[in-house]
Parts: sequence; C-alpha cells; structure tokens
Amino acid sequence: MSALTDFITAYNELSYSDRVVFYTTVSNDVNVSEDNLQPFLIETRITDKRVCVYCNGTHVVKNGTRKDGTQRYLCRDCGKSFIPSSHSVTSRTKKHLSVWAKYLKCMMEKKTLAETAEECRIALSTSFAWRHKILASLGELADKVYLEGTVEADETYFNVSYKGNHSKSADFSMPRPAHKRGNDSHTKGLSSEKVCVPCAIGEGGLAYARPEKLGKVSSECIEEAFDGIISPGAILCTDNEKAYRAFAGKAGISLIQTDTDCRTVSEGGAVYGVQRINAFHRSLKDFVRRFHGVSTKHLGNYIVWNDLISCNHRERDELLAQLLGKVLCVRKTLYYRDIPRKAPVPGPA
Repeated sequence: MSALTDFITAYNELSYSDRVVFYTTVSNDVNVSEDNLQPFLIETRITDKRVCVYCNGTHVVKNGTRKDGTQRYLCRDCGKSFIPSSHSVTSRTKKHLSVWAKYLKCMMEKKTLAETAEECRIALSTSFAWRHKILASLGELADKVYLEGTVEADETYFNVSYKGNHSKSADFSMPRPAHKRGNDSHTKGLSSEKVCVPCAIGEGGLAYARPEKLGKVSSECIEEAFDGIISPGAILCTDNEKAYRAFAGKAGISLIQTDTDCRTVSEGGAVYGVQRINAFHRSLKDFVRRFHGVSTKHLGNYIVWNDLISCNHRERDELLAQLLGKVLCVRKTLYYRDIPRKAPVPGPA
C-alpha cells in the first residue's frame, strides 16, 4: 500500500503536460468513436486538484453544467469561467471532441483535405484550418525536443513559395512574379529563393527541424535552431560546414565532421557519419512533395507533421491517444484569422 501511496503522490506532483503524457500513454482508451470524452478532458486538463486552464490557479469550483451536460468551472483567482476544453485548440469550434479525434486519425493516414472533410463532415475551409491549428499546437511541443548521445545534423533547402491568397492582405505584396505551376527557382545555387532548414536526428530516431532563414546556412541560424535542443554532452556529427564549428564551440559540444568525399570518419575506435540525417532529408522531401507545393509560411507545420506523425513508430491507437493528449495539452486559443497572418518567410525577408 505504501508503494501505491507513493505512486499517487508522485502522480499528483507531475506538471500539467506530464500528466497528459502519462495519462495518454498508460490508459490508451481514447476511442475515435466515443461519444463522451469529458472524463478524459477532466483527468488531463482539469486534474483532481482542479487547476485553472487560464491562470493555473487551484481555487476552482464547479459552476453548473451547460445544456449538453458539459461541466462548467469557475476560477476564484482570475474570475474566469471555463469548461474542460476551454483555452485549447478545440475551443470555439462548436464541434465535439470525437470529431477532432477522427480528424487526427485522418491525418495519421495522410488523407487529403477533401477526403478528411468528407469523412469528418466539415467544410473544406474548416479542414484546412484544423490541420494548421493542430500542427501549430504540436509545433510548440516539438520545440521542447532534447537530443542526446550521438546526434547527426545537416541543413536542407526548399524553394520559397508564396502560395496562398494575398489579394486581401494589407501588409504583404508579392516581391517577385509568381512561379506558375510550381516552377523551380530562377536563381541557380543557394540564394534568397531558397529556405534553409537545419535538421538534427538523435539516437532512437528522434528528430528536430525548422525553417530558419533565406539563403545559405550561417552560424547564427544554426545557434538559433539548435540552442537548447542538442545536449551539451552530445557528440555532434556533421559535414564540413563551418557554421557548426562556431555553434559547437560556444555550446561546449563535441564536434566530429566528415570530409565532402567521405561518408564516415573513425575516431576513438567508433565510426561516425551523416547517413541517418541524409535519410531524414529524403523522407522529409518525399513527405512535403506529396502535397504538390507547400507555402513557405506553413512549411514548419508540415515538418512537425513529418516528425511527430510520419516518423513515429508507435502503434496507431497508442499514437492517436498520445497526439490527442498533446494537442489538448497546449493552453492556447488559436483563431482562424491567425492562420493566414503568419509571416510569409522565416527571418528577415
């Protein structure tokens, strides 16, 4: 009994996000056809201590129910009233959480927006907005990745794309003529028509990548991308790019670089290389290519999709529960109007 008491005490001391991950990992009982997910929401978002989803206050009391039976709560600290799904990606959407779970399942199966909209019985515009609301929430959690051990890093490049409707934009105008039907960039080599995406992959296949700047890689963008992501005790394997030397020296990371004409290098009896990161580049390019042109302002979301969904080797039901918990974990209300207002390119244009 003492062991059980210690376990319950330790569980109650977990942070909000850790409780979500723990619950969705061990319970694995979230069914996409389930009509009532309120117990799941209350367990993961409100907890038995009744933590406010806005201010994290613990002076929370029940405040009646809505017409559909959903429990309402009132925080005595901040004075706000909320339900278990408030201040999350799913709030203000007027759709049941079972529809969101079904939508996540469609994303795992890589269905198109039209196929997903038909299966979930939502509008095509809603299907597009949900995709980016979900990926934006997962992106916040992806920024908390921590790579340890032997880490391979290298940058890849995507063509800049201003795809989207800009006719109603008050603060953006096309800086160049449109590339019809996704033609290649007009400037050869690495130029401002290319987006630099630093990528890193650790032991066990855990990967991290995000768009950083236009043009060739620099030590500043490498530091901005990987600061706090790669452990100081890691062994960083890269090609002969100079930008990684400044980052490794400043972060105190052991750096091993391979020559341009050599795939591996031996040091201390161990063999190091960049094969895994090159394979990650191929899988990422293949994943993005299937969408027939991804807007640069949404490229980061598709990278997150590839990292957290396509490269995850968990069972589908377990992964669905994990992702649903992660989406609900983010305490942030994302509005439809915020999606097209994202910066057209990363960094200074």
